[in-house]
Amino acid sequence: MKQIVQNMTANEEYDENVTKRLNDAVNNLENLKVEVRYTSLSLLDVHSKTEQINTTLRKVNDGVTGISEQIANITRKVAFTVGVSSSDGSWNSGTLVFPHVVYNIGGGYDPNTGVFTAPVDGHFVFFVNVQSYSTNAIYVQLILNGSPKVIAMAETTGSSSNEAGPNLAVLRLQKGDRVWIKYYAGRGYFSYSNAPVTTFSGFLI
Repeated sequence: MKQIVQNMTANEEYDENVTKRLNDAVNNLENLKVEVRYTSLSLLDVHSKTEQINTTLRKVNDGVTGISEQIANITRKVAFTVGVSSSDGSWNSGTLVFPHVVYNIGGGYDPNTGVFTAPVDGHFVFFVNVQSYSTNAIYVQLILNGSPKVIAMAETTGSSSNEAGPNLAVLRLQKGDRVWIKYYAGRGYFSYSNAPVTTFSGFLI
């Protein structure tokens, strides 16, 4: 009988020990769950902060790139003066091409087509002078991307000849915009071979 009581006592102690260990394991598991939740939240917070930093860095990089482009545009020189080197008393259509290049920095003007293409964004000043041929009148337009902006006109009378027709325009251009001089009315133009008087000029301000 004494042995039975001892065995029962030992079993109870074993059960209590097992129960205690199970309870400890459950508590540890709950603590681990809490730690995992906190770790997950921390990782999410780190990810969110990282995305915010990356977004900020992208904005800063875009800003630096924009500033660099603006500085490049400001420091870049764009200017040209061109003319026609011979008179033409019958010209009466199309683009007035100025093949005689007096000055052309920035590569904007093409003497083969007579077209200036803006190499940068900015405000440009353009000046055109068309000299009438003999007693003929001549009118030309300054064109921006197909749209006329100003007209230069050289009118004459029976007692006058080779009159000047100047005009000037200030235009805001985007890179790639095109400007040229186009026939509008009248006939012919006058110029000299060594120092043209029918001219087209432009520069970035």
